[in-house]
This record gives sequence, structure tokens and C-alpha cells, in this order.
Amino acid sequence: MSLDQASIQQPFDLHLHSNCSDGSDPPAQVVRAAYARGVTLLALTDHDNVVGIPEAMEEAEKIGVRLLPSIEMDAEWPHEMHILGLDIDIEEPRMREALVIALARRAERNTEIVVRLQRIGVDIRSYLNGDIGVATRLNIAIALVKGGYAANTREAFAKYLRKGCPGFFTAERFTPETIIQLIRGAGGVAVWAHPMNGNADPHKLVPLLKELGLQGLEGFHPSLSKGESVVLTSIARQKGLIVTCGSDYHGAHRPETVPGETWHDTPLLRECRAFFEARPARTLARMEGNARAHTEFAPF
Repeated sequence: MSLDQASIQQPFDLHLHSNCSDGSDPPAQVVRAAYARGVTLLALTDHDNVVGIPEAMEEAEKIGVRLLPSIEMDAEWPHEMHILGLDIDIEEPRMREALVIALARRAERNTEIVVRLQRIGVDIRSYLNGDIGVATRLNIAIALVKGGYAANTREAFAKYLRKGCPGFFTAERFTPETIIQLIRGAGGVAVWAHPMNGNADPHKLVPLLKELGLQGLEGFHPSLSKGESVVLTSIARQKGLIVTCGSDYHGAHRPETVPGETWHDTPLLRECRAFFEARPARTLARMEGNARAHTEFAPF
């Protein structure tokens, strides 16, 4: 693909979710929603799974935009941290084995949260849509709202799901080091998502994460103020990391967020776009031809 000026100045969004995790839209619809907003390079980054990638890739090829097969993985160190794996080989064996483990842990956590809520008379089982094994806490918050136990998802988290609340439970997670190794082992780019979440201190954590192999920071995200983006982009420049932008689109589950909203035509984001455009495009045919299930766990 030619890296002409017009190409690298087009909008992109490297953080979107489908209903394969906690978004509302099917993967193909996520691609269409992004395209409708002028996005021509995007990444589907569902939590701990890549089930929606083939459908999204097929739609992207049909429309004529580029989709990076990607993922968002949960880590714990020293607090909950999310790391994007951008442009990964979704059939890489070690990654697939790790996702079996991650989803088993997620299912265990979700089941325990539902049980804990039942103990206080809050039964959300009939309001949970889809596979509980891939659900996120946002899915559970939405179920609490549907059941009339909370006015909105913000209240659901504050009343039931945050630390110290009756529905709080956290399962074992991979360390950032393991996740970064998995992403890079799958040929992807490891990026710290929404770095200010959880009151993290990027000044302290970024140097440590870079030593572990981190390659980028999500410097533009709806949760970040302009001042925070300035801080993050400055740190990224000092440490030689790429800067990405992502809307964290969840469809109707977060209606205030739209694809492409955090993109700006700035030198840093032009560099980011050029970086990904220079990578060979992964093809749907290769993924389908190499599809297989892995059941053996690697010793993480």
C-alpha cells in the first residue's frame, strides 16, 4: 500500500468493540459504523477473544477499508490494566492457548459475580445476553440496569461492581509481561490502552512496561483530557513509543461514543498511521486456511 500523504492523513480508530465481547453491534456492523464516520483503518479489539475478526475482516474487504485483527487483554500489575494487541496473527498457537485460559478465568469471575449478587437478592440471570464466558463487567452492569437494580451503568458499578461492593470479584489475570510477550509473539504491536484509568502513574509505569516490550501508548481516548493526552504523548516521544488513538466504541452500550472521534490530523497520529500502513496486510484467506482449535495449555 502506498504511503502517500493523503493516505496517512485519513481518520483511523484502533480501539473498537463488537457484541463478541461488550459492544452492542455485530462485527460487520462495527466496520460499517466506522466507515460511515470516514474511518479507513480500524482495529476490532474485543476483550480476550478474536471470535469476531473473520466477520469484520470480510466486511472490511468488501467495503475497501483495512482492518487490523486485534484484541484487548486484561492484565493485573499493580492494578487492572488493559493492553491492546494490534495487528496480531489470530491463529498463532500460543496466543490461542492463552485465550482459552483467559476466557475460562473470565467465565469463573462472571459466574461468581452472578452468585454474589444473588445472595443479596439481585438476580440478573435472565437479563444477561450471550455467552457469560465472554461477558465483561459492562455486560453485567447493563443486566443490572435491565433488571431495574440500577438507573444506569454508572450506578450499577458504583452500587454493585466496584471494589468493596457486594458483586465485586476479580479472577487471576496474566501479568503485563506475559501479555506483551504473547502479543509480540503473535506478530502484533502491544499498546497500553487508556493509560490514565485506575489512577495509574504513566511516568512510573511506562519505563517499566517499555522494558517488558511495550511498543505504544493510546494517547487519544475519550477518557483522557487534552492535558492528559499532552502528558502521554510527551512520555511516548521520550521513550520512543508510537501513539495511537481509539474511540473505545461499544455501540448502543456507550451511545455517547462514536468511531473515529479521537482521531486528529497531527504529526504523531500520521506517524502512527504510516507505521501500520507499512506493515504487510493480513488476509482473511490465510486465517481461514489456518483455522484450528488448540486445547493444550502452555505453561505461562
